[in-house]
Amino acid sequence: MARILSISAPLGLLLLWFASQRLRGRPIRRSDITTALSLVLLAYFLVVVGTGIFWVAAQELPIFDWHYLAGYFLLLLTVAHVALHWRSLSVFFRRQLRPAGEGAGVQLTLSGRLATRILAVGMVGTLVFLAGVRYGARTLQITLQDGERPFTPTALELVGKPLVPPILVKSSGAGMTVAQFYHDGSSYPARARLPGLTLSARPDVYKRYEGKARVPFGAVVPEGGGRISDALALWEGGPGSDVAGKLTIGQLGMLLFAAQGITGQVSSRSRNLVIDLRSAPSAGALYPVNVYVLVQQVEGIAPGLYYFHPEERALVQVSLAPNLVMNLALASGSGDLVGNAPATVIFTATFGRTAFKYEERAYRYVANDTGHAAYNLGLAAGSMALWAPAIARFDDQVVNSSLEVEPGEEAAMLIMPIGAPDKAAAEPRFEHERTAVDAFGEATFVSLIHFGTALRRTGGGGELPRHPGHSGQGGTGTVLPAPAEGAPLFHAIRTRRSVRDHTGVPINQQELSALLSAAIGTTAQRNPFLVSSAPLNLYAVVRDVKGLAPGVYRYEPASRALIAARRGDFSQAMVSACLDQEFCGSADVVFVKTQKWRDLLFPDGDRGYRYAFLRGAMASEGLYVQGAALGIGACAVGAFLDADVADVLGIDFSREIPLLVTAVGR
Repeated sequence: MARILSISAPLGLLLLWFASQRLRGRPIRRSDITTALSLVLLAYFLVVVGTGIFWVAAQELPIFDWHYLAGYFLLLLTVAHVALHWRSLSVFFRRQLRPAGEGAGVQLTLSGRLATRILAVGMVGTLVFLAGVRYGARTLQITLQDGERPFTPTALELVGKPLVPPILVKSSGAGMTVAQFYHDGSSYPARARLPGLTLSARPDVYKRYEGKARVPFGAVVPEGGGRISDALALWEGGPGSDVAGKLTIGQLGMLLFAAQGITGQVSSRSRNLVIDLRSAPSAGALYPVNVYVLVQQVEGIAPGLYYFHPEERALVQVSLAPNLVMNLALASGSGDLVGNAPATVIFTATFGRTAFKYEERAYRYVANDTGHAAYNLGLAAGSMALWAPAIARFDDQVVNSSLEVEPGEEAAMLIMPIGAPDKAAAEPRFEHERTAVDAFGEATFVSLIHFGTALRRTGGGGELPRHPGHSGQGGTGTVLPAPAEGAPLFHAIRTRRSVRDHTGVPINQQELSALLSAAIGTTAQRNPFLVSSAPLNLYAVVRDVKGLAPGVYRYEPASRALIAARRGDFSQAMVSACLDQEFCGSADVVFVKTQKWRDLLFPDGDRGYRYAFLRGAMASEGLYVQGAALGIGACAVGAFLDADVADVLGIDFSREIPLLVTAVGR
């Protein structure tokens, strides 16, 4: 009621003015009515402008968008209109407020009046902006799980008791996990608020180590690699070897090329530079991923820690400290694998490279970029009969310190030992990194989700936690034929590009089967592949596949079947949900990777948010690489209206979240 009264106050004042004029017996001129209405319109307009400035300052709205730009022009026109008609307004007010016959009073010159008006508008705008900043820079109340009062977020039933319970965030009276709070805040449109990320300059795309020794690889142009399906089976299943051998410098060069090698160049007018295109895709071609290699037994390279410099095609020596392997092994889940691997690749991310453009959604994109690169590395290792498990469970502070990085700017995302022996290893216990949680009060969205999902090793070990997996959701479907085979792996990696133009020629079911198999992988992944976290759900929004009716399908990898979820052509609905990116409507199939919150939080609570986006990006890169092998284009889409995509799939957004969209077509 109070809100309605406050909003209607200017109109109420106008009615009171009319009534007072009648009661006083004063005539109401037509010009007076026009002026009074103009003043009321101006009051409402200033309220709209003021609240807009307020929410922009509070990080609730983007500073520049098409409808806001129109509002700024409207503000300028209104100020100009008031300035041109100020004499009429002053006459109106003098008539209302001064008895007849009273002198004109103090008169200001034209320049004085203009300066006074500009100063008044500036003061009001500044006060409103400062109020918004004050409102937006609020702190959050963080509550750690104490074990006595288990917290289960609304609408969630966990698959088991998490080893690392979620962190509860209370904001505006609502309770949710850190991962849920970040996801809502980075969704389009946003459902939660924090101050934005401010960077004074765009970080360099390459790290610079001046004066450090280099180990050059030379011009690496990998060929062969065999069938993608075979490489994927070896990567996820492991080669079954019991003894780790040595790597050659040539093998390591091919592996690193697959992860982040330069495969082409393109000029960017907006950024006024030439961009080195990589073997793995990156949102906005910003390439936040850095690759480090911990060398133990690689022929021709001294043991130590190295940074892979894609532009120089070389390893740059970072440290030769003798205890690096032990420290990294102790800090990692499945540390025996790290300790016995000939080489271990550590992926880090420089958040600012992506956040400079994409702000609060940047963490999703950084995880996506890491997953894309890791998939290529894993397939390349599999093609060489080398096991390269993906370990995302580690003590963040110890790993970052070992890499000598600044955690606020760069942090580890994933560890992949190459050629590790296939032995079961006891898993250490982990808990929240409490010192990181203490810093939440002044957190941005990116720091909140990364430090909020940080882990700290607490001691001894046990068996690696394993998600029970999906038992299938039932329903009869279309069993797809055997997957089609295409070009060899390394040809596909070298020629992969993001493709947005489609010919209109439909793909066939053998090709669709190959794409789905490369994306979702096998149903039996070996430990410690991403902590054996929950497998994803994979949906296919089919527009034009030979012999398959248009509609939304859910893929069941165990039976290689597509289960119809919705019938009909939803291509234009996907265009709308993907912010009017037209290639989502011309694609033959749009794939959407999703995960349910109940699965995401097992076994490591909010850390599962990292796992989910890493795994979702690996699925996306499977579509990229297999598509390139078959002559089919793919393009990942990270910018979409989250709830609208869920609506197209027919899923409950509060329980199951879309992670990444990939449009595929010939």
